Amino acid sequence: MNRITISKHDCKQETTSAWLASVLQFAFDIEFFAPFKAFRLKMKEVRYTVYQKLLTIIASILMGCESTKDINEILGSEILAANMLEMERFPDQSQINLVLKRMNEGSIDQLRRIHHQIFMNNSLSIFSDETVVIDFDQSGLVASAKTYEFAEKGYFPHKRGKTGYQVSAAFAGKHAEVVEFYLDPGNTHCQERLEDLLSSVTLKYADHLKAGRLVIRADSGYGAMQNIESLMTIRGLQFVVKGYSSRKAASIAKTISLDAYTKADDAAWVYELPVSDSGLRTIVVQVLGSKGELTYTLLYTNISRKKMSAVQAFHFYNGRQTIEAFFKTAKNTYGIKNLRTSSFYGIYSFIWLVFMTHNLVTWFRAIKLENTELHHIGVKTLVEKCSRIRGFVSRAVNRIKVVIPDLSKLARLLLDALAEPDYIQLCFLI
Repeated sequence: MNRITISKHDCKQETTSAWLASVLQFAFDIEFFAPFKAFRLKMKEVRYTVYQKLLTIIASILMGCESTKDINEILGSEILAANMLEMERFPDQSQINLVLKRMNEGSIDQLRRIHHQIFMNNSLSIFSDETVVIDFDQSGLVASAKTYEFAEKGYFPHKRGKTGYQVSAAFAGKHAEVVEFYLDPGNTHCQERLEDLLSSVTLKYADHLKAGRLVIRADSGYGAMQNIESLMTIRGLQFVVKGYSSRKAASIAKTISLDAYTKADDAAWVYELPVSDSGLRTIVVQVLGSKGELTYTLLYTNISRKKMSAVQAFHFYNGRQTIEAFFKTAKNTYGIKNLRTSSFYGIYSFIWLVFMTHNLVTWFRAIKLENTELHHIGVKTLVEKCSRIRGFVSRAVNRIKVVIPDLSKLARLLLDALAEPDYIQLCFLI
């Protein structure tokens, strides 16, 4: 057997993440970065502008950096991407930490306006002729140290007694788009943001609302009767919301015979009460537990029986798992569970940038990866695996080529999706 020896090679050819360069090019094509130029933050600018630092954070999110410390290592070698963003190199983590610490309440207002502008110009759901379903939900972020601003004790599943924050979001599940978002102390109940989420959603989807093609779907946290009555007052709005009180559901169930229910699933049955004068439908859901126990919940909807039966309403409500999956992606893939700073507005700003970047990834996948095997691939694979595929950079006077070695199945799929016809290369103009 021949002996293997290891030695170094002084290879100086530049490489880059083909994923990062491609998404950045796409971002320029749809003018994703343009609104960020108007962002203002009072801080000294020496080598890098605030605008460049914001773009650096976006690049770090695209590359799956789990903390600001990762920026030095992961973005340090991304010279082409930095050049595309008009920088020689990306700033180091200390520069990013500073900009996050300087964020304030006005910064959040600016980022919300930037998101609105980008969303209204590029959203897939906004330009859809179909009925759009928007999910409302809340998810907790734990911040155990006492140094975190405005962190309070609240409901955090499996982490009783912990302090942190609550993320309230509106999410267009079919198109995987973040529509709106708020960050609050951990003791904030989700229904406290219902009016804000509704205001933003009905503004963005005014045409859908007018045409009766906007549906809100929400869990029991939003299901108090005063909230249901509030939803009923919005002309054109449709909804399916789980009732707040399980006791009320159990009390109503006592008046219903078991043979009156209609089977909806292997261990679930539904029964619909008479429709109210206002058109509100109340559906009792009976679920058989693993130990043989029966539990009851209510579903409220104003969608007519002609459009959605009680059984269909049951399955439609369960479709809200899309927003739950998104929160999991936001925490584990984009790393929002790893709070980048102890500053409340710094955390708030970072999450805004994460959610806007997520929409960018969604649009890139839907448009640039359409009709390819990567079109239905998960965000986790794109961010954690595709981002690590390297390409060799060849610079010319007016053009830059990135050549990707055909070394793995994922690399071949990326090539098939992004390469220009007849060439196994990516081309960029900077």
